[in-house]
Amino acid sequence: MNKQGQTLILFVILIPIILIFAALVIDIGMEVLENNKLKETSKTIISQTIKEIDNPNIENKIKDLYIKNNINVDNLNIEIYNNKIHITNNLKIKSIFGGLIGIKEYDIKLNITGYTENNKIIYE
Repeated sequence: MNKQGQTLILFVILIPIILIFAALVIDIGMEVLENNKLKETSKTIISQTIKEIDNPNIENKIKDLYIKNNINVDNLNIEIYNNKIHITNNLKIKSIFGGLIGIKEYDIKLNITGYTENNKIIYE
């Protein structure tokens, strides 16, 4: 039997599958990157503002710091109680390649609380 061309057929079948996996890896990587950016920015903002917890304008300052860091504040919620700063934020990140399989955007949710204990900042 003549078996020429079988490798080409296998290559043609596998290349789209490999490209879809590569695209998903890029999308998931972008989601993880944005999640880490949001988390680390939030920790930095808490560490910068926890010393001013009694300031009546602290919520506006926190919001301004998010805006300066190019983070959407539409779903930002700030609660200050018992010398703690509690921040929740929900972001939607558009998918780059996920549309190929029906994923149009990713939801990133942040829920972090910061307070000082023994002159150290504790994050929950």
